[in-house]
Amino acid sequence: MLELNPDQLLNLTISFLLPFFRIGAFFMALPLFGSRLVNARVRISFSFLVAVIVTPFVDIPNHDPISPAYIVLIAEQLVIGFVLGFVITIFFQLFSLAGQLAAMAAGLGFAMSNDPANGISVATLGQYYLSMVALAFLGTDSHLVMIEYLAESFNYWPIGAGFDSQRYWQLILLGGWMFEKALLIVLPLAIAVLVINLSFGVVAKASPQLNIFALGFPIIMLFSLFFFWIMLDDFLDIYFVFFKEIMDWMKFTWGIELNG
Repeated sequence: MLELNPDQLLNLTISFLLPFFRIGAFFMALPLFGSRLVNARVRISFSFLVAVIVTPFVDIPNHDPISPAYIVLIAEQLVIGFVLGFVITIFFQLFSLAGQLAAMAAGLGFAMSNDPANGISVATLGQYYLSMVALAFLGTDSHLVMIEYLAESFNYWPIGAGFDSQRYWQLILLGGWMFEKALLIVLPLAIAVLVINLSFGVVAKASPQLNIFALGFPIIMLFSLFFFWIMLDDFLDIYFVFFKEIMDWMKFTWGIELNG
């Protein structure tokens, strides 16, 4: 019969708490799982389950659980968990930003819709892109890759390793990658709209009696929607390319090896 004395039970609890805080913070910051659409009890239960699986493979330093050093360890795990989840948030916001840039280029920036996950109003095209990337994220089992990514983080960022400012600075530089890729997605549409505007400018110069402003706006809007529909054909390929880039960034910049 399995018997646990109070000291063994206390040691098991202490060993479980630190990974649980990191995993819980990760799922709080992870898109979809950390949104308002997912109940807090569901997130806590899922974090508890993952922590139970991961904890036996994690090296836990010996610290007094009621000492100030243990509180610092808890704060460290919370920060690391949020940072790891924020990387994937940047990946999601890349597509949301691309949709909003496309809306502004197409003259659809006034079309706003409510984002139920974050409780804010965003451009409709940006919300559409965000919904598409969420479906691709779940449909391609990318969330399972993220769980592996989280488990491997205990080897890269072991508990008690402290705070390394260089790692957080590298995360800030990742914001430039987000803007760059968002512009690449919307660049074909922006160039097409620019060509149409130049064409209308030539027509307005050749025939001043035509009301180009009344004629050009609906034509640009319809053409932009048509071009946006054509771009959706390559959406999944674009998703795979950028997801691979973010995985390579974690491998070469942070040194986290993934097999998913």
